[in-house]
Amino acid sequence: MTTMIDRLKAAFTAFKGGARGGMQTASLGALHNDYIASLTGGLTPKRLEALLRAADDGDIVGQHTLFAEIEDRDEHIHAELSKRRRALLSIPWRIEPGKAGGKGAEAVAGAVREQVEAIPDFEDMILDMADAIGHGFACLEFEWSHDGSRHLPAGLHLRPQNWFMLARDGSLRLRDNTPEGQELWGLGWIVHQHRSKSGIFARAGLFRVLCWTYLLKQYCRGDFSQFLEIHGLPMRLGKYPANTSDEEQKTLLTALRALGSDAAGIIPEGMEIEFKEAARGSEKPFMAMHDLCETGQSKAILGSTLTTDTKGVGSQALGEIHNEVRLDILASDARQLAGSLTRQLLAPLAYLNEGVTDPGLLPRFVFDPSRPEDLEKLAKSLPDLAEVMDIPTRWAHERAGIPLPEDGEPVLVRKSQGKASGNDRDEPGQAGKAKAEATAALTAEGGDDPRYPDQDAVDAAEVPEAVLTALARDMLAPIFAEAENGVAPEALLGKLAELYPRMDTTALEELTARVLFVGELWGRLSAQAEAE
Repeated sequence: MTTMIDRLKAAFTAFKGGARGGMQTASLGALHNDYIASLTGGLTPKRLEALLRAADDGDIVGQHTLFAEIEDRDEHIHAELSKRRRALLSIPWRIEPGKAGGKGAEAVAGAVREQVEAIPDFEDMILDMADAIGHGFACLEFEWSHDGSRHLPAGLHLRPQNWFMLARDGSLRLRDNTPEGQELWGLGWIVHQHRSKSGIFARAGLFRVLCWTYLLKQYCRGDFSQFLEIHGLPMRLGKYPANTSDEEQKTLLTALRALGSDAAGIIPEGMEIEFKEAARGSEKPFMAMHDLCETGQSKAILGSTLTTDTKGVGSQALGEIHNEVRLDILASDARQLAGSLTRQLLAPLAYLNEGVTDPGLLPRFVFDPSRPEDLEKLAKSLPDLAEVMDIPTRWAHERAGIPLPEDGEPVLVRKSQGKASGNDRDEPGQAGKAKAEATAALTAEGGDDPRYPDQDAVDAAEVPEAVLTALARDMLAPIFAEAENGVAPEALLGKLAELYPRMDTTALEELTARVLFVGELWGRLSAQAEAE
């Protein structure tokens, strides 16, 4: 079985052997000027079926020419596909060390990351690769440059899908007017095959689903245009004698048609024009068909409609559910894209420039489509969770979407922590530990704090039990009276709401107010004395 390293070695041999130079498509000028008549003009169900059947049999040129024209001519499909593709640009990405781990894998990943970041317009390359969502595949051609001993991509150029063909063995090849085409150069291409749906190569693209609704929508638009031309106009009926020549009949027909736009015309003498009732009708059937097609297209591309259209009424919760579906699709797109970038960009760079031959050291391209947690909820839950489990700091920062501080980088601190920042701040956990140690040192064996004798006195004070009992008896007197009259406990429980307004809490409130007043006054005097 041929491994990735074996394929890289074979491609590198041809790459260094001087058997080729520049880009593979440079010598195929005929492709650049290849003109194929518009396939969407006059498109019929029979013609569309013939194009799709030919693609299933291996002739994919007509199909992908049609797909490109569909996106050019249908603004709704273009907008929805653009949303799905450009959503990939909002996902943070990183290059992780290979599965072997260790300092060696980290060094390779760091070197490759630097090379990838040097690629001009790298985000545009991701957008070009996402063109495979609709077509099923996207081919980007390397334009290599040299930086000393390193080979770096000076650019990655998207080539139209109708430049390619399927060979008899099912492999993708470059069209060069030969039956089998040219085999794609190793280390010369990124070929991203995107499975928007399961099926054979020709059926993997999303346009296979969209082309039928596109066709129906074009019929609908054409019929609607004709309807608008005659809506509100009266029916014109021309009459001519039996011996009228063909030329005169054509003149009458021309006059009838001119009345629909010019309100003027001439006819030979002896002919008549009658005006019948104005043409009636409604645009609703056309718009219903048009909207039905666009709703289906939105569902096929984004998985939902509430994130696209606001014509209907939908709850916020339902909209959030639909958005979750869209995020699932985004995660799938990102995963497939990351696999192609790992195999066809990172692996060649690691092999060419770092001499990596161990598959375990090959770095991985990773998208992170997860959304940061709600900071308010996270701030409330983390302290409680930290009481029962060990939570890594890096994980908490990732969930909050807050990067870890670099060495010596200033960080935000609470005002209560003073003006310490940078190197003067306590390490995580040390502030709480120091406070606990200080409290323990100031506390005597009995558990009292010697710095606050007034608080100790308050805690040691005892309220006479007889006083509290008397106050409670006065307050609960209505309940005791009902119980003495023979009311059962179950019935008494049901009468609590009725008895509550008759309870006298005046004496208990007075005692509580006096306690609070003395406690506050004593605290103020003690704080003032300590300050002096």
